[in-house]
Amino acid sequence: MLKKVCAVFLVLCCPALSSAGMLVIVAESSPLAQMDRHEVRQLYMDNASRFEGHTVTVLDMPEGSQQRERFYEGATGKSASQLKSYWARMIFTGQGMPPRQVKNARDMVQQVKQNPGAVGYVHESDLQEGLRVLLRLP
Repeated sequence: MLKKVCAVFLVLCCPALSSAGMLVIVAESSPLAQMDRHEVRQLYMDNASRFEGHTVTVLDMPEGSQQRERFYEGATGKSASQLKSYWARMIFTGQGMPPRQVKNARDMVQQVKQNPGAVGYVHESDLQEGLRVLLRLP
């Protein structure tokens, strides 16, 4: 009986869990107000240091993390392997360096909160007070 209840619970809850999206975040004190998907793509693919006249630090989750893969698929339409290939080309040709990686979601939240110029992303479940959402990705 317990197995049946657990199975029903998982069937009902899993779609809700998987539909939770990724959030592009900044500190509440950040001068940035909002971004669209195209701007986020440009920021992360070019590793820009300025946005709307403000200095920004672009933060990224560790390579291989599920959050990173979901974010890049939602923001850029690229898979993890395509992204790795892209940055290998950019580094090799001297055209750019990838965003600075953090250790995990907790580290992302902490670094964004401490730096008004930082832009990062987290899963909706990791959103905390002191952060502002610039964009919600599917």
